[in-house]
Amino acid sequence: MYDTFKTAIATQVSALSGVSAEIVEPAVGVSNNTANGDLTLTVPRLRMKGNPAQIAKTLAEQFQADDMVTGAEAAGPYINFRINRTVLTRSVLQAVHATGPKYGWTNEGAGKRVIVEFSSPNIAKPFHAGHLRSTIIGNFIYKLHKAHGWDAISMNYLGDWGKQYGLLALGFERFGSEEELVADPIKHLFDVYVKVSAAAAEEADRIKDMDAETAAAAGPTIQDQARAYFKSMEDGDESALALWQRFRTLSIEKYKQIYARLGVHFDVYSGESQVGEGMTRAIQMLTDTGLLIEDKGAKLVDLTEHKLDKALVQKSDGTTLYLTRDIGAAIERYEKYNFDKIIYVVASQQDHHLKQLFKTVELLGLPYADRFEHINYGLVNGMSTRKGTVVFLDDMLHESKEKMHDVMRANEAKYKDVADPDHIADVLGMSAIVIQDMAARRIKNYTFDWGRILNFEGDTGPYLQYAHARLCSLERKSHVKVNPDADVSLLTEEVTRDIINQISLYPDILAASIKSLEPCTVVQYILKLSHSISSAWETIKVRGEADDVAEARLLMYWSARTVIGNALTLLGLEPVEAM
Repeated sequence: MYDTFKTAIATQVSALSGVSAEIVEPAVGVSNNTANGDLTLTVPRLRMKGNPAQIAKTLAEQFQADDMVTGAEAAGPYINFRINRTVLTRSVLQAVHATGPKYGWTNEGAGKRVIVEFSSPNIAKPFHAGHLRSTIIGNFIYKLHKAHGWDAISMNYLGDWGKQYGLLALGFERFGSEEELVADPIKHLFDVYVKVSAAAAEEADRIKDMDAETAAAAGPTIQDQARAYFKSMEDGDESALALWQRFRTLSIEKYKQIYARLGVHFDVYSGESQVGEGMTRAIQMLTDTGLLIEDKGAKLVDLTEHKLDKALVQKSDGTTLYLTRDIGAAIERYEKYNFDKIIYVVASQQDHHLKQLFKTVELLGLPYADRFEHINYGLVNGMSTRKGTVVFLDDMLHESKEKMHDVMRANEAKYKDVADPDHIADVLGMSAIVIQDMAARRIKNYTFDWGRILNFEGDTGPYLQYAHARLCSLERKSHVKVNPDADVSLLTEEVTRDIINQISLYPDILAASIKSLEPCTVVQYILKLSHSISSAWETIKVRGEADDVAEARLLMYWSARTVIGNALTLLGLEPVEAM
């Protein structure tokens, strides 16, 4: 929204200084303190010879004010400019009114396709806080690309293949119950997995104290049997595949229920098991290019000169690994979707694996090798599937929902006016979980803590939802309607100037976010905007004011509400209108 003003300043400063306008304009930014000016030129960035403070003083004195830029004043090596606030305010608020939910969107990705692979849980395991991180970060990245005009494809690449399914099959044979499987498949399969993992660990502890002959006489271990079972799956054994397929189908149905509750949509459900010919071709390409080496019957790619160790692609028994399937998947995806970029939203603990994948694709000479990107994030500590200490997402959402219900019930009068309190409590609970996860840079680890999840004080999801709902209430109770042609010159207060500035920055926030892919950029922005609204609430009233003043203020508040709602939607949350 400041572009017109920046261009006007750059044009005149260029004429006065002899520095190209292309260099001047990027040096003009929004002032941190609007009491000093609206826009600030950082003179050292012009790279002019001489004292920057003196140059600033000279340029400020020579600058000619006009209807757009009303004044210039030097402050050390900076020049602060005053702009026509009415022109800015009108252009900002009318832009929000005209574009509504698409305010700040661009077409910079038009004609380009991106695949965003995220969530990707392992089947037959419950959805927990660790899976949630990939899901909500990936959903944000997917929505952000769509907001910038990309043809975005959301893909869920399920972990549905590997030795662990041999382990699960053995566990179900020992500990499984058909009745419990039908009643609650995910929970029962999880319990089975924990039990068989514990049995395998106990067995491993016993064997380590045995001599080789005694250990061999004991017969195949649970882990040996799991490997053999998975080998039978890869060899196409019908009975082994039938049980695996049942586990897979039950898991996907449960996941779809969770995604529906989270408001997450996937264009494609894929999985390691779905990689077909591409995997065979990957092995052949590695062989043909001389990248594949053999070691005791196993096949590897030597990446040591790239400081990435040796990458195992096929075990000595012929079974494949993650890397093999990922290379095959990459080949198949490009041939099917012809993507311009593919983003893997995967935890930082997989950094090494993704580096091996990207380097192998590069060494294969694939022409799209530079189109791969890994967006990582920190871990949620304090959980382990094998130990059974995992915190289910269902439990998190239930606890948060009940906590929010308690808060809502505390105000009986308002609670009675909420149309669907159960749904609103659920949305607020999810908002609490999502915003606390996204408030900091995604690479930061954190320890799972119920107290942290259920804290509804301070800069939280419920606070943002309350800010949105309060603005909706103001509009419902107002004696005037939203008028895009309201006389915005009546918005003269410092606090309204701050709100307009915040609203005007939303397109810049979206532009910055598509570069960093950091949800916290958007979270911190709407927290700041919500704080500005709160500061204005008691003094900048709508009810009881003259119609012209009320219309101007309502347009400003409506625009702020629209931006907060847009941002919450971008973060994957449903904005509530009453609570």
